[in-house]
Amino acid sequence: MQENDLKTITVTIAGRNFPLKVTQSEEAVVKDLVLELNTKVNEFQTTYPSRDKLDCVIMTLLTYTFDQKNSSEKEDTSQAHSRIDAIKDMLNDLIK
Repeated sequence: MQENDLKTITVTIAGRNFPLKVTQSEEAVVKDLVLELNTKVNEFQTTYPSRDKLDCVIMTLLTYTFDQKNSSEKEDTSQAHSRIDAIKDMLNDLIK
């Protein structure tokens, strides 16, 4: 990816602006993510009105990190099961 393939956009998350360099194909994905993040932060602000905005951003970060870790562990487990099944198949073929 070359520098001239990038364009600078400004995104706003939890009321703060952040400049980002993205490709044209990444721009829509980034905008969707920003909308999703702001929605989640707003949900936490509604649910926990006594918390400040930074607390809500951190809770959003923890939520996404937790979900990512769970998803990775499930994929690892699924891959392990697939490998075990493949080994079983190979053993069954050897026995036949």
